[in-house]
Amino acid sequence: MNPSTVPSLSRCLASLFYESLLLVAIMLVVSAALTPLQLVLGRDSVLLHTLIQLVVAAALFAYFGYCWTRSGQTVAMKTWYIRLVSADGQLLRWQQALARFLIAAMLFIGLPVVSYLGWQRSYGDHPAVKWLALIWWLLPFLARYYDKDKRHLHDRLAGTRLVLLPKPTRGGKA
Repeated sequence: MNPSTVPSLSRCLASLFYESLLLVAIMLVVSAALTPLQLVLGRDSVLLHTLIQLVVAAALFAYFGYCWTRSGQTVAMKTWYIRLVSADGQLLRWQQALARFLIAAMLFIGLPVVSYLGWQRSYGDHPAVKWLALIWWLLPFLARYYDKDKRHLHDRLAGTRLVLLPKPTRGGKA
């Protein structure tokens, strides 16, 4: 793969920051839509909390899956000229989108949470416990420095890759 077609880490992180703003909005809308269920199920219902988490996860996957399979780009990726493709350069299929979504969720949410719970059990509520757990969050990004194709860990595991798109030329200027 040509190194000039791989987006830089700073570009990927900028896109991720923008994406996080969009994801918070999606989660707020879905949670607000489910708020009336509190009247039916009760405020402290385990069923309600589980239902909200499942519906939010499904909504996030629907957003990512639709964007990745349709154009290879989410809104943030379009802004930063990044496209997600399969290892052979084609648009993702729904199965690949689900695999990447689940792998990324495990790497960005699962590992830090398990790490935090383990460190907390050993060291209590020491402030360093949170920072030690967050170190796992860097793992998928740092893997690109050891990968021959400069892919993030979740892309390598899911069989996908990010490509940098050329900026479009501005119309009317010579």
